[in-house]
Amino acid sequence: MSPPEVVWSGYRLDIHSFKKFIMVLTGEGDCPPSDDDESSVDWAYEYTAWRFELSPRDRAKTPRIRYLELNPDAPDDITHLFFPVRWIPSKSPRQLDDPTHPDYATTHEPNEKDKAKLDRWLTYIHETNGGKYHFSADMFDFTAIKDLHPAYEWRIF
Repeated sequence: MSPPEVVWSGYRLDIHSFKKFIMVLTGEGDCPPSDDDESSVDWAYEYTAWRFELSPRDRAKTPRIRYLELNPDAPDDITHLFFPVRWIPSKSPRQLDDPTHPDYATTHEPNEKDKAKLDRWLTYIHETNGGKYHFSADMFDFTAIKDLHPAYEWRIF
């Protein structure tokens, strides 16, 4: 029997913005993203490693990467990253795809708590990098995905 799935709601960021984000977080400067030989998956690991080094209090201000959207033509190439903020039980595939489903708006539109979580995260990042770069909420899309129930996920930290 497979583990139960839930519908996660959260913020999605494209890989080019994410690379810039990582360069600022790690002190690499405010240089433009490059198309170097480094796998885009390595950038996700860099964020995870940075997050791991934070105190538990500060880590609570930073979301995990839950999901990576991969380029179907290049499996090591991430196109977007997903940072979850909440979940609800999965009842039907229509929750994700059908705008007339009662849960669709709930899962695809940020509420005030979701906006506050993003604001808290971006404020923390701004303070952490000494105000060198300000990431804006409009860089992120709010979306929903279906994935494992949190009780069944494997966690390192």
